[in-house]
Amino acid sequence: MQFFITYDPPGAHWQLDAPPPSAGAFALIGWSGESDGDGVPAPVADVLATALAACGRMTFACSTVAAPDVPGWQALGRDFVARIRVRSALGRAMASLSGRAPADLVLLSTTETATALRLFDDAGYPWYAQAQVVLLSSADASPPAYEAIASQPAALFSWLGGVEGLARAGVQAMLRPGVDGDVAGLFCASRDVREVFETALSRQALALGMPVQHVSEAALMAGLAGSRDA
Repeated sequence: MQFFITYDPPGAHWQLDAPPPSAGAFALIGWSGESDGDGVPAPVADVLATALAACGRMTFACSTVAAPDVPGWQALGRDFVARIRVRSALGRAMASLSGRAPADLVLLSTTETATALRLFDDAGYPWYAQAQVVLLSSADASPPAYEAIASQPAALFSWLGGVEGLARAGVQAMLRPGVDGDVAGLFCASRDVREVFETALSRQALALGMPVQHVSEAALMAGLAGSRDA
């Protein structure tokens, strides 16, 4: 296994919208090797979770925790949970009856690497289906402002809305899965944040025997294709 990183804007085939060209710092991260079913290979998940935790607080969608139907963040041990209403009352009822998707968006906010591993294997918000998102903010601060997220939940799934739109809420970066969960897109408010993430990723990857290469988008695609065909 190895990691590939490119700063090239993502092509349409990755199913990640193009990041704003005038602000922030983008990286597309891919890895070789077969996925574990519909999930991310365990060593890859370990590396990504470690890199995310190095950046600070991680806030992501989580279907395995219960969040009360009240506004605001609620303490859950050392973590925090919140429920975001993203549908009408009728839509929530239909979703609940169908069992196809969570009726609301439940967010878990943590600074723990072990807890962050959940985001790569959550049946309610599957990584492979691009139903997951990770917001990064300062580890010393509270979770991102609830009101800012609740007022524009759709912003969580776009670079412009998620990072620039939620900057006042304390969000410094966002990680989203690309097509089939085989890559991850990272958009940071600054190059400094991206450097912290990459330094931690490289350190953990090398500790597990996985090289890290900075390549062009074409080379990243070729590296992934070659490993899948091997």
